[in-house]
Amino acid sequence: MTISPAFFAIILFVVFLLLVALILVLMLLREIQEKQKVYAGFSGYLSDLVIIVSKDGRLLDAMPRSITSPLYDQILRNKSIQSIFVDKEYKRFLDYIKGLDAYPDIPFVFSYVSDSRSNWYEIRVQMKKRSGDESMVLLIKDVTQEVEIGHQRDLLKENVDMLLRNTGDFLWSVDVDSRRFTFITPLLDDEGRVVPRSQGIQDIRLLMPEEDYAYFEKHLNSRIVEFRATGQDISENRGVRLRLMGEDGKQIWFAFCGRLCSEENAKVVFRGAARRLDLLLDNPIVASDIVNESTMSSVFAFPDIRVFWIDRDYKICGCNQAFSLAFGMPLPDDVKGKRLLEVVRPRYFNMFHSVISEVFERGLPKAWKGPFGVKKRLLWFNAVPLKRTDGYTHRVLGVYMQLDEQDFENTQRSTLEIR
Repeated sequence: MTISPAFFAIILFVVFLLLVALILVLMLLREIQEKQKVYAGFSGYLSDLVIIVSKDGRLLDAMPRSITSPLYDQILRNKSIQSIFVDKEYKRFLDYIKGLDAYPDIPFVFSYVSDSRSNWYEIRVQMKKRSGDESMVLLIKDVTQEVEIGHQRDLLKENVDMLLRNTGDFLWSVDVDSRRFTFITPLLDDEGRVVPRSQGIQDIRLLMPEEDYAYFEKHLNSRIVEFRATGQDISENRGVRLRLMGEDGKQIWFAFCGRLCSEENAKVVFRGAARRLDLLLDNPIVASDIVNESTMSSVFAFPDIRVFWIDRDYKICGCNQAFSLAFGMPLPDDVKGKRLLEVVRPRYFNMFHSVISEVFERGLPKAWKGPFGVKKRLLWFNAVPLKRTDGYTHRVLGVYMQLDEQDFENTQRSTLEIR
């Protein structure tokens, strides 16, 4: 019996194909083993696993084999998916499988208790049919950290809401480009109820007196200039004291403190908190129709004490003659209308500005005393807010005098002797 060359060639070709298939299978198995070795090296950091189970929950296959997980160990040991669930959870899982076609993108989340610790897992399922048999491919992921972070975030939000609800404070943000003001948390009235106009994006100009909004704009613009020049918010701790209108028309004082920051899309946002100020300030209220500049100049006609008062733009609204003479101008009217920096020397202005700015922002008087750069000379300076009848600080009165160190020591010595 002779074998034809064609038949022999076919046999050789089949053998060749089988040999190639065998080599590919061996290479694939080797690759799988290598991957399992790699997985074994990171077994403590893997949180995702894929298992294949029959429709009745019997384990058919699992990968990767190397995962440090009590849940995975129990699945491999019992060869069943049902073993990781309590009865109630397993019933809920079966209901989830029945509704999988309607909600294929929604995962099944459950807890698994091991060693007195509750871990959270997420399961995503795909149904597979092969040779008439239906099986399920399950992607199981450990989401314990995400769940705990979510719980902590919810608890933090609850605590913040409770704090804000009991203090009357709120969080806010301003889009620097559009000047869109957003209430991150709402404003509450005296009884803890949410003010409807203070939720989400609002026109802050409708909730704030015009002069307060103008001052807030000026403050924000100066911060933006610094931020774009230096790349950081140098004046982060500076705040402004502003009024907001309540539901009954009542004006409520808030201290607005915030910081400028850049978001991912290069948008600059001014974000911060507003702290409610329920302080009764026992400061004099000086209205323009009650006491005018000439009257104040006459009242403060002290020979050694220098007096001046300025508005929020640091323009001098008036002064006594001692102040004008100290800077080479014979009459107080010669000083009126000039900016404080144009009149006083830099060593005075630096000290004046730090005190006056705080008086404008807080509405409280402030005093300062100490050396100011002149040898053997001391300076005493007091700044007092001048308020309108509605409580708004529209000017600041500054009073200061100079003393020699020797005069100061003699004054202290006399005081001690009297005591």
